[in-house]
Amino acid sequence: MMLELLIATRFEKVMGSGRTQPCLLVCENEAGEEVEVVAKLRGHPQIMPGGLLAEAVSSLLALDLDLPVQTPYRVEIEKAFADALPDAALRTVIQKSEGLNFGSAKWAPGYTIWPRDKTPSRDMKQSLTEIFAFDGLIQNPDRRQANPNCAFLGTDLRIFDHESAFSHFMSILPVAPWDTGGLAFLKDHIFFQSLRGGNLALDRFQGALEAVDESRLDAYIEAVPKEWNGQTTTGPKIKTHLMECIANFQHIRLQMETLL
Repeated sequence: MMLELLIATRFEKVMGSGRTQPCLLVCENEAGEEVEVVAKLRGHPQIMPGGLLAEAVSSLLALDLDLPVQTPYRVEIEKAFADALPDAALRTVIQKSEGLNFGSAKWAPGYTIWPRDKTPSRDMKQSLTEIFAFDGLIQNPDRRQANPNCAFLGTDLRIFDHESAFSHFMSILPVAPWDTGGLAFLKDHIFFQSLRGGNLALDRFQGALEAVDESRLDAYIEAVPKEWNGQTTTGPKIKTHLMECIANFQHIRLQMETLL
């Protein structure tokens, strides 16, 4: 199973001040080992419809592309766990989240959220380029100065929070990323200024993307609980979009080069 199942056993804390209040939970895997995860609760009123689906597929794709994401999981919240929380407001949200939720492994201590106007070192450029391309591919507008969704430790990066991926599905007149204007949102990307005027070294990224075939995309979708689908953001629509992106990546690459 691409998304290993964990059972939540202990609540630690709410992480940061994000609108969806992700929670640090201690969980247990099938072997009885403890795993710390940051969980997105499907019962939280600020979770976007289809947001957990977008999170899961984006993470699985990123892993196949060898991008710096944490391991994703399905996190089961049982009734006894939810009912035991002392905080009434949070308990209500967790009770509404009984069943399967999205989680990702907690990163190691020492990582810091990417600060505004940070100048990256030269040896980080390849990683920055590939993350920039990935966000264009999945139509993720939510890695920006005000909300970087990226952490670093030295030259090591960690990207997270892909709930807003495939955002073009919400548009009345969507523009594909290989068409003119389809990547305009990337002008607000945290790495846009750092990458301006340079060559996009995307041969490795493109090769990894082209190795993702239809059966692999099917495996992503089949791994995701059906209740994570939204009305607009659905597994079949994401699969079609990604297949078209793979087929048209050379055009997407040209759009990125033009943008920069």
